Amino acid sequence: MIKTTNAPSSSSSSPPHSHSHNKHNRNDDSPSTSYNKKHKTSLDFICSPSSELGSGSPSTPTASTSTPPKDHHTSSSTARRGSSPSYLSPRPPSPQSTFSFPSSSTTIMNGKAPKKTLEALPRELLALVGYYLVIENEHHQPVEESSTRGYDKHPSKLSPLLFVSKTIYESICFDNNPQLYNRLFRATFDVEALDRRYQWMKKNLIKPPPPPASTASAEQNDVDGKGKGKEANKSKKIFDLFSDPRSWAIDYRTRWEQSYRMRQVSKLCRIEIPGICDKEAYVADLWNVWFLLTENDGKNIRFLNTQCDLRGFIMAFYKENLLKESLVPGYPRDTGDKALAVWCCLLAGIDDLGEDTPAEVDEKIFMLRPYVFACAKYDIHYAPWHYRKLPFCPPGCEEHETDASIRIKAMTYKRFGYTWKRAPPHFVLGIYLVFMRLLERQPERVGLKAGSSTFSSSPFEIGQPSLFSMSKLIPSVEHDREWQRNTMCQDPHTSPGLPALAFANQIKGFWRGKFLFYDFDLYRQILAGNMRGVYTGTFAEQAAELELFETIVKLPKAQLGGKGPLLAAGFRDEFDEDGSEQALIKEGYGYELSDENEVLEEGWTKEILISGRARTSWGWAKMRGRVRSWDGLVIMEMTYSRHVMGRWIWKGYLHTGGYMVGRWRDTFTAENLRGYEGAFGLIRAGDPLYPDHFPKRMEDSLGVNANVNHGQGGGGGGSQQQQQGQQVQHSQQQTQSQSAQQAQQSQPAQQAQQASTQSPSSSNTNGNRDSNRSTNAQNRSSSSPRQSTGSSAAQRTDGPASASRIGGGDGNGGETENGSGGSSKEGGKS
Repeated sequence: MIKTTNAPSSSSSSPPHSHSHNKHNRNDDSPSTSYNKKHKTSLDFICSPSSELGSGSPSTPTASTSTPPKDHHTSSSTARRGSSPSYLSPRPPSPQSTFSFPSSSTTIMNGKAPKKTLEALPRELLALVGYYLVIENEHHQPVEESSTRGYDKHPSKLSPLLFVSKTIYESICFDNNPQLYNRLFRATFDVEALDRRYQWMKKNLIKPPPPPASTASAEQNDVDGKGKGKEANKSKKIFDLFSDPRSWAIDYRTRWEQSYRMRQVSKLCRIEIPGICDKEAYVADLWNVWFLLTENDGKNIRFLNTQCDLRGFIMAFYKENLLKESLVPGYPRDTGDKALAVWCCLLAGIDDLGEDTPAEVDEKIFMLRPYVFACAKYDIHYAPWHYRKLPFCPPGCEEHETDASIRIKAMTYKRFGYTWKRAPPHFVLGIYLVFMRLLERQPERVGLKAGSSTFSSSPFEIGQPSLFSMSKLIPSVEHDREWQRNTMCQDPHTSPGLPALAFANQIKGFWRGKFLFYDFDLYRQILAGNMRGVYTGTFAEQAAELELFETIVKLPKAQLGGKGPLLAAGFRDEFDEDGSEQALIKEGYGYELSDENEVLEEGWTKEILISGRARTSWGWAKMRGRVRSWDGLVIMEMTYSRHVMGRWIWKGYLHTGGYMVGRWRDTFTAENLRGYEGAFGLIRAGDPLYPDHFPKRMEDSLGVNANVNHGQGGGGGGSQQQQQGQQVQHSQQQTQSQSAQQAQQSQPAQQAQQASTQSPSSSNTNGNRDSNRSTNAQNRSSSSPRQSTGSSAAQRTDGPASASRIGGGDGNGGETENGSGGSSKEGGKS
């Protein structure tokens, strides 16, 4: 197997034939390729005292190479490089007769008659001929036709020219003319994202040297982990990777070799193919696919669709890795190759693979369940969420104690002839999106509990795409933030992290989404080690709407993350009964307001504060939070009431297309312990993946409906009395939404009345339950369990439903329900 990312070897060879009269005065300007291989990370490829491709060798010829000397016949008496891949630079089997121009041509150049053979053309012109041989059809067909017709930029078009003669072969082969393959790379693939991201790294990683006394000098010296103080800063030079055409040429060859492997993997539907592909090559190809998708502006996706059979390539991984591992005892692993495969599926819109039959759908759900519901087993953060200030180590740190609880997820890969390092997007967050999209496509196969809720819709929205159903190719510029995070947040000990306002203006707006919560009794069993509960427990899906606002403040770096408890998102642990806390956040919460353009003094930084409101089937809640600038982690507190179980922490990341994905968590359990958690996914109105027919503002939304039964799940509900109770609650919600402040003041009395009204209906429902379980156990496992201020910690953590009921009550743990939007779960049981 050819190692595509290794540079060409320095061994010499030439085509097996030569013209005897071409052995004199050859000016061999081909670059030497002997160099010492260096390993670089994504953080240090700009700062390097030497280039891997250039060290110890003559400088690489540029595209402006001068015309060959007057002695036009070219041959070489020196050693040649090793042969290139056969389909890129084939060797002619025997000398070929040269092409002669018509004898009638008598044009005079520089006082001499032009040469009459194709071989006599300068190397630049021969390369230009080869370039247009490959791409010529692209300029002769309309854009709409080029997207539907076969791929017409295959390098095999060079073969006829390479077989003309040895001289032409020597002039345009891969080893001797990297400028040609550099140009072909730029004509075949999208390069705008590469240019843009390189400029971003120069701006954010390479800064003018500060005064000697400044601490920023030491910090910049450590960008690539090799800082040695002032001396190191002086010795560093900007390493321009993309100035060398050979780097681009290597990646051009790599991608075409990859396309052949991908087609073979798809054809045979297996990863291990002797002589063609193995696990290491497959992971390398996954990296290249991820880069092709995140750099796509039109050309890359056409290459993947026509030359690579991406769907079949990923299907092989799905069957050989994900499905097989789901049958092995124990929890399946969270690995980088899985993360790449899942996100490639989402970005390309092919995450519906493996759903051709009902049996395959059931198999897929079985495979996904551990990743979605065993929250304690899988991490979703670039650094533990309870750390406010990152990185852990000061600038210039070279050695530090390793925290065994922190798993470094950075992986190495090869690109442009070098070895790099990067942290792939989180696998579990991608699985959350896959699962929520699957819920919408296959609701009858999943088995949601009857306590689920959905968005209220108008008759005009019937038959329209659901919330997570959109699949659209996103322009490369939308992927830049994720690329920056994967580059800058590899290790919480030493990685510098993102700029403070990397996600400014990405949070404010109207959000719609859903969150899942698992049967709490089984969730406790999972924490205790009972893995069977992951596959047998029931869960519910709840709709949520958020309206969020951003406030940018400047503050000392030591005060990042706030002064209050982390379970209150760093704010004061006070219930915002009159809305004053929301107003205080919008005014800066005691800090001076700032903007994106203000330049700060040393020791100061900026932070994004969040305020707003939310609506679920349990009522209205106030939102407050902040963004951890190091990795863009969004931490928000959702508060229904002053009671500890009426508050929940939502923490997640923003992803391409307008997604916010993460987990909600109870606030009763300490932040360093395993609490009751579940997945959530939101999409912001106006972003690329938000369906156009959905409302764009909170005022335009019709709210949410409770007690929506999606299929085969367990749970009670459905009697006429219960439905009447829902209608009463829904009418109360509409009244409350007209005057939110007045509703908040009157909630305790209203909800106490609801609880007393619904008790007979609840008791009738409970009487028809399984006689082998007690009423309390049923209530705990339902979507809306009972709560008591005297209950144990485990009992008081019975899920978001229970919290919302207390949140809508009097704050004393009474059995009251919030009437906004119809709050009863499991048929209104209280």
